[in-house]
Amino acid sequence: MKSTEKRISSSDRRSHSDQSLPRAGQDSGLTDYSRPVVTDEISLFDIWRIFVRYKWMILGATVFCALASTLLALWMTPMYRAEVLIAPVIDMDNNSRFAAQLGEFSGIAALAGINTERGGRKNEAIATLKSRMFSEQFIKDEKLLTVLFRDEWDEENQHWDDADPEDIPTLGDAYELFDEQVRKIREDRKTGLVVLSIEWEDPDEAARWANELVGRVNALLRKKAVSESESAISYIEEQLRQTSVVELQQVLHRLIESELKEIILARINQEFAFRVIDPAVAAEEAFKPKLPLMLILGAMLGFLGSAILALLLNFLRTQRDITGISD
Repeated sequence: MKSTEKRISSSDRRSHSDQSLPRAGQDSGLTDYSRPVVTDEISLFDIWRIFVRYKWMILGATVFCALASTLLALWMTPMYRAEVLIAPVIDMDNNSRFAAQLGEFSGIAALAGINTERGGRKNEAIATLKSRMFSEQFIKDEKLLTVLFRDEWDEENQHWDDADPEDIPTLGDAYELFDEQVRKIREDRKTGLVVLSIEWEDPDEAARWANELVGRVNALLRKKAVSESESAISYIEEQLRQTSVVELQQVLHRLIESELKEIILARINQEFAFRVIDPAVAAEEAFKPKLPLMLILGAMLGFLGSAILALLLNFLRTQRDITGISD
């Protein structure tokens, strides 16, 4: 009987000893970062294990991209922005003025080239500021072709570096560059105000160009308004000589009076199309590149790229281990 109890006690001890030791393939409770994650579903803890295993690669890539973006920011040419805040000039009493005078004779005004809805001057002014003809004339007058394409211009010898004449920049090329990268126009639909901005590497030149553009638009539309009013007056005076109807003569005289008023206002008002609210001044700091922002973006790009690479390497290693076990 005693011998039987001894055998049972010995068997219990062996069973307890076997249960306390981890079997082959059983997790011992210690994390092995050197082993790839071999699971069908990956958890956040598994991703953390992968990142810890490839920590030096991730850290190195993050630091490298941060330094590379910093060097790129220091190498880039600083760009400055000059902005001028302008308000389109709208003659609020034009519609009522012409409506009261023309009545059934509004067709005569149309034939004379008189615009009975001159509130469209705002749209005309903005469209002129954006127009190709106006921009090309500005580039030509300011001799900006060699300035915009300074990398291709030999300042010392005063000729283009390109040997092929077809590669020499044209006025059309200058307009596209100026319109896409240099001049920006933004209109606030709520307030009706317009912001004209010039982005260039020279802050003084950027401010000068912005103010000059506004001045040129005002001068151009002033001249155009005077010319149109003078043409309208000539036509109306011709109609006066051909009619004997008193009522019609009265309307035509009032039209002449209105056009004379328009000529006077155009000639004495320098801010005919745009009223300058806040003129452009030379910026003290460049708006791009922003060194801190580029550093952060570079570090984030390096981290994300290296993290994706780490997951890919872990996946390939897992597939290789699974293939080896099956073989």
